[in-house]
Amino acid sequence: MKIFIVGSGKLANAILKADLSFASCEVIKWEPLYQTLNERAILVHAGSGRELKECLAFCAGTKSVFIELSTGLETENLDPEFPLIICPNTSILILKTLRMIDLFGGSFEDYEISITESHQSTKKTEPGTAYNLANSLKVPHNKVVSIRDPQVQQDKIGIPLEFLNGHAYHKIVIRNCNDEVTIETKVLGHNSYANGVNAIIKTCLNHDLENKRYTVLDLIDRKIL
Repeated sequence: MKIFIVGSGKLANAILKADLSFASCEVIKWEPLYQTLNERAILVHAGSGRELKECLAFCAGTKSVFIELSTGLETENLDPEFPLIICPNTSILILKTLRMIDLFGGSFEDYEISITESHQSTKKTEPGTAYNLANSLKVPHNKVVSIRDPQVQQDKIGIPLEFLNGHAYHKIVIRNCNDEVTIETKVLGHNSYANGVNAIIKTCLNHDLENKRYTVLDLIDRKIL
């Protein structure tokens, strides 16, 4: 089976350079010429959306698995005829934290909640992980504080200089009068994302997924990831 990596950005390149090895599978970069193939595959989409239409058409025609790593695209609301997995994040540790907050976030509805996120200054897409946290905690997206200033990231958050161009930071603060709970996550570089993609692909290879839209948290909930 072929495993196509779609995109040309930092995440797509990190996945292509990672040591992804699966029995009887070939990991290759997606090219438009592959649209004519008539075989089932796995597509990992980490692009801007420029190639999205052709990739969705390929998956619809071949019942291939589509793993969506990009955020803010039409796939998040798609009703597909093939397995589609929406991934706001692929760090397994972060995903399990997201699932925990998703399960219990409603318990904090009456408290004061703030969410802050930081990514490299080149990030132009919406902060999918932060919005996922906001949804679980019933915080409006426009209340999420986004930081893209490298100086602030280094001085205030503590992001090392070598990771200013590749990091993800999230901080949740829940307050009740003088009581305060802080949940903080920090991912430096792309290694954990590539490792997470590796685990998600293995799940797709080892389990028969239905032709419908999943979130990666569904796979964690089913204990297959």
